[in-house]
Amino acid sequence: MSERQSSAVVLGASIGGLLAARALSAHFDRVTIVDRDVLPHAEEIRKGVPQSAHAHGLLASGYRVMDAYFPGLMDELAARGAPRGDVVGDFLWFQYGRWKLRHHAALPGITVSRPCLECAIRHRVQALPNVTFLDGTDAVKPVFDVAAGRVTGLIVRGRESQSQETLGADLVVDASGRGSQSPAWLEEWGFGQPATISVKINVGYATRTFERRPGEFFNSMGGIVAGTPPADTRYGAVLAAEDNRWVVTLVGSVGDYPPTDEKAWTEFAASLPTPVVHELVSSARPLTAIASYRFPANQRRLYERMKRFPGGYLVTGDAVCSFNPLYGQGMSVAATEAKALDDELAHGLHGLASRFYARTSKIIDIPWLIATGEDLRYPQVEGQRPAGFGIVNRYLERVHAIASHDQVVCRKFFDVLNLLAPPTSLMAPPVAWRVLTSRLPNDSGTPWGLVPQTNVEIAAP
Repeated sequence: MSERQSSAVVLGASIGGLLAARALSAHFDRVTIVDRDVLPHAEEIRKGVPQSAHAHGLLASGYRVMDAYFPGLMDELAARGAPRGDVVGDFLWFQYGRWKLRHHAALPGITVSRPCLECAIRHRVQALPNVTFLDGTDAVKPVFDVAAGRVTGLIVRGRESQSQETLGADLVVDASGRGSQSPAWLEEWGFGQPATISVKINVGYATRTFERRPGEFFNSMGGIVAGTPPADTRYGAVLAAEDNRWVVTLVGSVGDYPPTDEKAWTEFAASLPTPVVHELVSSARPLTAIASYRFPANQRRLYERMKRFPGGYLVTGDAVCSFNPLYGQGMSVAATEAKALDDELAHGLHGLASRFYARTSKIIDIPWLIATGEDLRYPQVEGQRPAGFGIVNRYLERVHAIASHDQVVCRKFFDVLNLLAPPTSLMAPPVAWRVLTSRLPNDSGTPWGLVPQTNVEIAAP
């Protein structure tokens, strides 16, 4: 921008909203974040983020953006005991009946609880001199100037006082999540609603936190244990977190929800395709009760296809697209969208919406293809299967198998999983040659892999 703009307002103080505010702070004199919750000063599970009790993944793409936006953030989290390491060498992956080859892939990552990460980011955003938080406040609706064809501010109402005021803004950004009211507001203003795609997966989570002791779980940062769809519907996620804890989340797709009764929950862990999660939860000391969460469907709003869009307004994060949380993509997609917003603001407000949605559409395409591609393997999931769906699935099954012993294929797979490369890169000739000509391994591999077991930065208890 040749000149800084006056003010911007963000709806929502979750991670997507915080990252958007960080991007906006470089281009506006004033940024205000509005959230209906009274935001805690400490690491708490708040009403507006009910999924925060469960395991959350931060992919390498998201790690890179957050590390650049908030220097020292990862050091602070590591000092709290959140393990840092390589997302392939220090994290375990059991998929399609085999362990991925454990090796150094130069993909940095950290495992940390969602409340701890969100709180640390929020404190850094609060420290920005031109950012203000307005919590305990409802966003009533944006102010739309019919003559100008643009949004000029946001009407807000205090939850306690019930008094209303209008915040003037050059740009309003909706980061309020999948329950966003933007489609209704756009309809009211005469722009119509975005087309929406939904892939219903009916996934359920049940999570318990345990004490973490040095060397447990193969001296790793955690792991993913996944069944082989469509025959298997059950998954487990183990994440090392700060304060010497394991966050263990059991997952069931297509309505196979994990129970919250302790005995039945432990039996669900025993039903996973490898016993490592069950062994951990049977021996570790539990610290919490079992919390549950359900997620109905992948949902994508195609804002990039709208013919007209008001000036001074954008939608981002889960309000545009929310993915099956099983694949741990949401926070990283929000981070890369914030970076795209930052880049596009450098070219001014004129035409911002079309430029931003063109960028975010490409960002979303990869994780959407990964998430829905896996979910559509279940025949009971409704949705359009693309041409060649069965052939591609059989090829990807070979990718999973070869990645258990071939370091090149394994690294390419994780480039895609971490949203650093498109899925088509797995079919590039050098990779396809290895996938199609290598002999399938006879065993399931090992969680030890090729790396020495001294890489993970874990604080002593």
